[in-house]
Amino acid sequence: MPHRSRANSRRSRVGISALLAFSLLAAACGGASEEGDGGSEKDGEGLESAGLTAEDGESGLEEAGDPVRGGTITYGLEADTNGGYCLPEGQLAISGIQVARSIYDTLTAPNAEGDYIPYLAQSVEPNDDFSEWTITLREGIEFHDGSPLTAEVVKNNIDAYRGVYEGRSSQLFAFTLQNIAETTVVDETTLTVTTTVPWVAFPSFLYSSGRMGIMAQAQLDDPTNCARQPIGTGPFTFTSWTPNQKFVAERNPDYWQIAPDGEPYPYADRIEFVPIPDGQARNQAIESGSVNVIHTSNADDIGNRFKDGRDDGKVNLLVSEDFAEVAFVQLNHTKPPFDDLRMRQALAYGGDRKEINQIIGDGLPTIADGPFAEDSIGYVEEPGFPQYDPEKAKELVA
Repeated sequence: MPHRSRANSRRSRVGISALLAFSLLAAACGGASEEGDGGSEKDGEGLESAGLTAEDGESGLEEAGDPVRGGTITYGLEADTNGGYCLPEGQLAISGIQVARSIYDTLTAPNAEGDYIPYLAQSVEPNDDFSEWTITLREGIEFHDGSPLTAEVVKNNIDAYRGVYEGRSSQLFAFTLQNIAETTVVDETTLTVTTTVPWVAFPSFLYSSGRMGIMAQAQLDDPTNCARQPIGTGPFTFTSWTPNQKFVAERNPDYWQIAPDGEPYPYADRIEFVPIPDGQARNQAIESGSVNVIHTSNADDIGNRFKDGRDDGKVNLLVSEDFAEVAFVQLNHTKPPFDDLRMRQALAYGGDRKEINQIIGDGLPTIADGPFAEDSIGYVEEPGFPQYDPEKAKELVA
């Protein structure tokens, strides 16, 4: 698999995920967990003390040697994407993004410093007040159908995502890209995007968690098979898709990224995505070798079953909290009793988050006091989140 730039823009989080493989580890986000008080009461281990951060690496890979070309990767997904891969109209969850990133490239991508840098684009540059962005594309890149990547195609993709391209009906992106006022082609490889307000974060929206891949014009204009015939510029080219059974793609021999051996990525000849919604069945599939790679967010499996397998040299295990989801309790503050600040505070004081984390997460996820991570501009070191104090909670209720 090609090496993807990996973001360390760590959100405060309590979720964790892991990729496991017997003989091959696919590209994945990596990063260490933040410091926190979420250690396991059962065995005194959090992610760091258990040796389960990405910086601890993956077992067995030090002896794996150099990559060898050829072979097939079989990836066990948590679910299929029944809505398909007409991306402006798609609503991709994690499994769908995994498939899409094998077929499509995005204009920008996150790097190790948490910035969003040009990817399919050669450069993405703003004017002085960030109300106009100039996107210059890399030259010589072709879609899987042999058509060239041009500014006109990219403009049409962006217009489709923001809901103003005839024949395409945007879903989620019509809201997230509503700051875009106009897209204009300057020349064969250059276009400008004008925004309604200064938009400093625009490069991150061009990535959109990997959802905003650039489709070929033929797919974009296909009135019947846009969702079922994906055509991108990515490392693999679409071969077949049987919903809820298997998605198959073959190596793109003309991929624009070059591997250390001087040949284009990817190393593998073929990738197969197999949806296995049942977690136990997915675990058994990786242990039996019927799939090469799986993704799981089950903390109990990560901290026990697969940690033991890693320690026994049976699986390669990469654990990361990067881009993890934050678990939280959402309250309606317009209705009693939570229209009273004291009742909201009582709930916070009365919740033993460490114990809750132990019960539902085996003590491994990091406990967050706020929505932002330490390297975020919005991070506050001590936001004043109430710590566990049942007596204080009772006092507020009384």
